[in-house]
Amino acid sequence: MAASKEAVETVVKASSDAAAKGYDKAVAISKEQVEAAVKAQTAAYKGYEDVLSQAKENVEAFVKAGTILTKGLQDITKAFVGLTQASIEEQVAASKALLGVKSLQEFIDLQTDLTKSGVDKLVTESTLLAEQSVKLVEETLAPINDRVTATVDKLVKAAA
Repeated sequence: MAASKEAVETVVKASSDAAAKGYDKAVAISKEQVEAAVKAQTAAYKGYEDVLSQAKENVEAFVKAGTILTKGLQDITKAFVGLTQASIEEQVAASKALLGVKSLQEFIDLQTDLTKSGVDKLVTESTLLAEQSVKLVEETLAPINDRVTATVDKLVKAAA
């Protein structure tokens, strides 16, 4: 019976040791899994914050571009209205001058001068409006281009 008692004690001790090792191993695995889950959750939350931050910056860029576009269109519209008003005044003055001529030659000379002056002014003012329009497009797209560049840089860094 003593041998049986010793055998039982040995089995109990071995079982206890195995159970303790299994418990320690299970705790270690659970701890690793919890740490990995916390790390993954932290990374996901950080990623979520990054996405929100990027979306906010994108919206701000579009709002800024819209503001620039609106102001630029107002400026171009004011310039166009000013040109139209000046053109009407010049046409009234030209009509009065043409009505006041005393000969056909004087009429032809005046009409030639007015036409040349009108074409020169048209070319000059059209060039200015075109330059303003190009500048407006460049300024409007600048905030959006900045966001695209920032996004591409971020993606390149993430891929590296």
